[in-house]
Amino acid sequence: MKISFLSPAYNSAKWIMTMLNSIPKDYAFEIIVCDDKSTDNTLEILHEYKKCCPQLKILMNEKNMGASYSYNRCITEATGDYIAIIDSDDMYLPTIRDVLAQIDGEYDIYYYNMVTKGGVVFIKRETDGFALSGAFKIIRRSFIGDIKFTPGVRDGDFYFNMALLHKNPKCKYIDLLAYWYNYPRENSENDMFNKGL
Repeated sequence: MKISFLSPAYNSAKWIMTMLNSIPKDYAFEIIVCDDKSTDNTLEILHEYKKCCPQLKILMNEKNMGASYSYNRCITEATGDYIAIIDSDDMYLPTIRDVLAQIDGEYDIYYYNMVTKGGVVFIKRETDGFALSGAFKIIRRSFIGDIKFTPGVRDGDFYFNMALLHKNPKCKYIDLLAYWYNYPRENSENDMFNKGL
């Protein structure tokens, strides 16, 4: 299976190398990062990284458009059989390799589990329904169709996930902690939303 790793990025210079290094390159058909008009040196780091990572494709927004817009650009550009979304300030744990080894084309969504930097563990279960809509899943690209992240709302990923589940996907739940979520974080999109910025 060809897997596209997707990440929107805005002023992620402090974390983006860690995120990119956590992606197992032997499983990465492509890595698509959409820079949302960063004002730090995120873009410079990406171009430097591309020199040793031919799978990396860099998209650039002409102005700051927000995470949902950047997610949608990444999905549109993806050409793999499956997409794996990872935020630019998060990282995969080494166990992601065991998750990726199970992507066999039988399921529309493969879920795995995540842990926050504060040690809170999120376990995704079949009975969760619309809960826990975050990035810790790998989705068949063709199953997404025309579903989009919703710009201008706090939880664009919630509505994206809800639309996916309304299509009754065939899901596999992999009982592994494979994603490290950098939460809470000062000046994250969620933090800025809470501050009314």
